Amino acid sequence: MPALLDLLSSVRPEFVINTAALSEVALSNESPVEYYETNTLAVVRLADFLRRQPWLKRYVHISSAEIFGSCPEPLDESAPFHPSTPYAVSKAAADMHLGTLMRNFNFPAALIRSTNVYGRHQQLFKIIPRTVIYVKLGRLIELHGGGTAMKSFTHVRDVVNGVLKVIEREGAGTFHFSDTSDRTVADVVRMTCDAMGRDFGACAKVVGERLGQDARYVLDCGRAERELGWKPGVSFQDGLREVVDWIERDWDAIKDEPLQYLHRVSR
Repeated sequence: MPALLDLLSSVRPEFVINTAALSEVALSNESPVEYYETNTLAVVRLADFLRRQPWLKRYVHISSAEIFGSCPEPLDESAPFHPSTPYAVSKAAADMHLGTLMRNFNFPAALIRSTNVYGRHQQLFKIIPRTVIYVKLGRLIELHGGGTAMKSFTHVRDVVNGVLKVIEREGAGTFHFSDTSDRTVADVVRMTCDAMGRDFGACAKVVGERLGQDARYVLDCGRAERELGWKPGVSFQDGLREVVDWIERDWDAIKDEPLQYLHRVSR
């Protein structure tokens, strides 16, 4: 953190976008301290520094839909938090802290929450690229709990477009950027198999549910539509095709890469 703060003092950027986080949800159950240190305490230290800097115009913080827990209906930015995992708690705590800075010190922060961001060059262990890779390798894709959890997949270009609109906007605030579909994980795997001309039933198997898995994530993006003119522009079919084409094109480089999350601890 000292090196980062020194760099910020030297560069004096008007806009700071923080995408840094430990985000592999399942691992947070086994290493909660690291998640709180990275996702909460590091944000507190960074924001405490930034709120005192006259050169800062906007701090954009990438939050997570998981702070809400399972969503029975579309939730707007004011919905209460019900986190189900240490990861989600660590992100919710950071959001709550930033909220106090926004209220008490007029800290120019914008909080961004999206659901299941995907696209080319995503980490290979995420469900869409992992499905493509497993199909090509002839390995079975594991569907935790049968893949019944509902996920709204939002393309990374749509999220970036929203972030750019937030930067152009005056003032602090929280915004949701999400697709409106309610596809299950099994639906996504099936669509991926279909895009590759493979039989879903021969490519997947059911395994036990992941600890802390929320049944559904769905966000209300009405504020982003009204105040920013934002709407998702990349259809899931087109975004999925892009991921398949990327892995097919770069297969020689991708096939030898690790297919599981590799946790590295910085000391």
